[in-house]
Amino acid sequence: MTDNSDYMANVFDRSCVEIDLDALKANFEEIKKATTPGTGILAVVKADAYGHGALEIAKTLIDSGAAGLCLATIDEAVELRRHGIKVPMMTLGFTDPSRFEDAVKHDVEQSVYSFEIAKALSEEAVKQGKTCRIHIKLDTGMGRIGFKTDGSETEEIVRACSLPGIEPYGVFSHFAVADTDDDEYTRQQYRLFMNQIEELGKRGIRFSKRHICNSAGILRFPEMHLDLVRAGIILYGLMPPGCPKPVVDIKLKPVMNWFAKVIHVKTVPAGTTISYGRHFKAERTTEVTTVGIGYADGLSRKLSNGFELVIGGKKCPIIGNICMDMCMVDTTDLESRPKVGDRVVVFGNERSADELADALGTINYEITCDVGKRVRRLYVGG
Repeated sequence: MTDNSDYMANVFDRSCVEIDLDALKANFEEIKKATTPGTGILAVVKADAYGHGALEIAKTLIDSGAAGLCLATIDEAVELRRHGIKVPMMTLGFTDPSRFEDAVKHDVEQSVYSFEIAKALSEEAVKQGKTCRIHIKLDTGMGRIGFKTDGSETEEIVRACSLPGIEPYGVFSHFAVADTDDDEYTRQQYRLFMNQIEELGKRGIRFSKRHICNSAGILRFPEMHLDLVRAGIILYGLMPPGCPKPVVDIKLKPVMNWFAKVIHVKTVPAGTTISYGRHFKAERTTEVTTVGIGYADGLSRKLSNGFELVIGGKKCPIIGNICMDMCMVDTTDLESRPKVGDRVVVFGNERSADELADALGTINYEITCDVGKRVRRLYVGG
């Protein structure tokens, strides 16, 4: 985005995130190069595509060759269906049985991790005269949801897959530590996964699609790519935090750039206190620049008094507590005086979202997901 104030005024008034669809497409191409030939790529667009805007992201990824979409909730899937998205979709976790009518009606493939879930889906599919594709979820070591892989629930899986109106289309699991150097645990998860699939095959249950690799798995364990992989954070140009070096070279570009705007500039004398609680006191004559972004926009209040925003290419510390709609920064040491309308960078190409994550003791996933709904999404490229 340009620094031109007239252009900025026409694009957003306080804050916006610029979503670079060309960067998204480039990332998908990089992921394709890193994925075993013949393996399909499921694009994870849950949580509004990690805050990027699910509809535009989904359309771009489908055009790029995504084999399907992964969502968290039935509402996320139905919303995309209503906007004309026709590719295969699956929910990765829980869907309340009261919503199975929508799942079957809109052909949203469901995760199944109990016989009761499968039975309720079967009854709804028979009622509608349709077939519901399911993906059997196996718990290989995440400890969250999924059938056990110690053999104790094998027959329950067989019963679930044999119900009328049910197509046992996929089987999947999820790596817990593929983004760490605990490779033995990841390999153990993979062994449990494959052993359970083999046992089910002996009982006549076979799946068209097997998938276990998340973003870190894609980059670090190509021998485990199987029929599908699920690309999440790497689609958006960010690496899983702490992930060891990938076995393939991959060049990712941040898709989201978060900008705000200078809305006021003033100079205050030494001794002046700033913001709620008076936790900052100027020790010198200080230029205070107010920025039109606050914690209601997703800029965590925990970043108060010290975290830096970028103005004119220089990092300027936030002073005082971040307010709901605004925050103040010290621009006294800037060589060029800021003006109302100047661009402020929160994160993106000029500064990684990982810096915010590190400052908050969290992960980059949370940073992009937390950008508020009232922050305008501006799509460029594509």
